[in-house]
Amino acid sequence: MPPNDVKASDMKAKLLLAAVLPMLASPAQAGELGDLLQAALQHPQTRAAASQAEAARAQKDAATGRYFGSAALSAGWHNYEGQRVVGVYTPGTSGVPLVSDRIGQAGLTYSLPVDLFGVIAANRERAQHDLDAAELLARQQTLLKLHQTASAYLALQALLKQRDALALYRQRVEATHRRIRKEVALGKAAGVDARYAESELARLVADEAVLNGALIQAQADLEEACSREKFLPARADIHVPAWEYATSDATLPARIAQARREAARAQADESRRTLLPALSLDANYFRNAGGGDTRDTWAVGGVVSLPLGVSQYRQADAQRLNARAAAEQSEAAARDSARQLANLRAAYDAAAADALAMEKEAAYREQVAAVQREMQRLGSQTLENLFSHERNLLDARYRLAQARARAGAAWSAAQVLTGLPTENYIARMDAK
Repeated sequence: MPPNDVKASDMKAKLLLAAVLPMLASPAQAGELGDLLQAALQHPQTRAAASQAEAARAQKDAATGRYFGSAALSAGWHNYEGQRVVGVYTPGTSGVPLVSDRIGQAGLTYSLPVDLFGVIAANRERAQHDLDAAELLARQQTLLKLHQTASAYLALQALLKQRDALALYRQRVEATHRRIRKEVALGKAAGVDARYAESELARLVADEAVLNGALIQAQADLEEACSREKFLPARADIHVPAWEYATSDATLPARIAQARREAARAQADESRRTLLPALSLDANYFRNAGGGDTRDTWAVGGVVSLPLGVSQYRQADAQRLNARAAAEQSEAAARDSARQLANLRAAYDAAAADALAMEKEAAYREQVAAVQREMQRLGSQTLENLFSHERNLLDARYRLAQARARAGAAWSAAQVLTGLPTENYIARMDAK
């Protein structure tokens, strides 16, 4: 191959590698917001919710373990006031019974329940639904912290954009104030114009104080959520993910209420079944020591029990009423989720429409303000009209930043409601 062709091939390979490497690296690189969201996953409330889910899983394992019965090891030593039989003496047996006033006993007991009427099965079913509810609550708590982090981050982005717009407006007012003061000194302008410019500067100082207070509040919210102190975003553009449709019966609150309804139903079923006869098999083995020798005793048998107390029946009635209440709460949660989804979708659409309108209005008012500045400089426009147009431009930029932040916050709140998986939430919010 000629040298020129070799150089051309190497150059093509380098260009291809330079184009492919960013594509391979970008999915693994987390953005600024992604880092904050990952830090929010370590919040104590998130860890507490995860621990509660683990506790519910342990409760389910314990309910399953009831099928295998229960065993206990025991050991005891006693000093009696007189001689007693070591172990058990059976009349008619050969030999003298072993007696002592100091007797020790060590042994093993085992009891195996026979689930004739499904009491254990109902208890295990309740534990499973409790576990489902705990896992859903853990996801909800995690999403709430992610939502708090994202909302504070979006608020900071909007406030920084507003601060930039306010700083630009202040520069223009200060330049106009300096020019007016020179014109007043030369007798070309009235002193009232200078005082009006000074009052507008004072108003801008107050606006900056309000903006700085809002920044501090948003930073405090972000610090609580992800432990980032006095954080300010470096990325100025506000990213708003596209809306995804979700049904109200598949929302996280509705699923949590449904799991609790099923758990209450299983608990009521368990209470009702405990009113039926219960059968258990038991066995025990003991080694009794005393009087210089040992005696072994053992027994195998079964127990049938039937509750006759009034409290058990009243407790079963109470659990049945609780199950009915849980069913009503489940239906109410589905309705409330539908209402919240509709409100969030309306807020998202309104904010998106407002952002689109304000984007066009800000561009238009920037042109108008430029014309008004020139007209005021030439003396064909009053200072009040100029500042009015400048203030309208500032308001349009404020509304634009706020609208985008509102749209992002509404989307985030909807994902908390629908129960979007954590990794999907972070990926969608951190998209560039």
